[in-house]
Amino acid sequence: AQRAGGGAATGPPRSARTARSASPPRLGGSFGGRVGSGSLHATSSSSLAPGAGDLPAPEYGSIVALSQACSEELIIRQNEKIALIKLLEDLKKTKLQQDAKLAKKRREVDKTVEGTLEMDRKIKGLSSNNKKVGAEVSGLRAENERLSVEVDQLRQDLGEATQSYDREVAEVEKLQQLLFTYRKEVGQEAKQRDNIHQDLRATRTAQTLMINRLDEMEKRNRALKMCVADTFAAGSR
Repeated sequence: AQRAGGGAATGPPRSARTARSASPPRLGGSFGGRVGSGSLHATSSSSLAPGAGDLPAPEYGSIVALSQACSEELIIRQNEKIALIKLLEDLKKTKLQQDAKLAKKRREVDKTVEGTLEMDRKIKGLSSNNKKVGAEVSGLRAENERLSVEVDQLRQDLGEATQSYDREVAEVEKLQQLLFTYRKEVGQEAKQRDNIHQDLRATRTAQTLMINRLDEMEKRNRALKMCVADTFAAGSR
């Protein structure tokens, strides 16, 4: 019996190891603790129950070893439970921090998305404006080219008109000289005409005087003829 007890003290028997390996998975929280404490109490009460001394030594040693193993397992589970509770609290804090960071990041993402949408709208508006401006620029370039051609044509026409104007100016100067000569000749002709008119007026006056004298001479001749006729008629009587 002492050899059996010494063997049991050195380590749990094969049946205890088998029971430990076949034990159900550990439960988290206070329920596992309650189950462990209940099993420990049941084990200790069974070991102290009347008739325990009646058990055979090998079975009693295996029960003690199993009780010790369960106690160690219970302590380990309680330590694990405390560690898991602490880890859970840390995870909850971390989760809250991560949730706060995630909410902040989501707000930032929402703002970024809104800004991106706004920028997309602005970019679309700018693209449409750029297209309109591009079309206007193309139209202005075409208009500029057309106007350049017209300006070149107008410059050519201006050069031709300038040359024609110079020729016309030369001709006008010639005509002015001719006009001055003609005016001078016309002035001389006017003077001659005035002289001729004066001569004509003088000639007409002289002619009128001669006609008046001839009329008087004719009147005298008729009167003389009448007197002579009267004289002859009186002498014949």
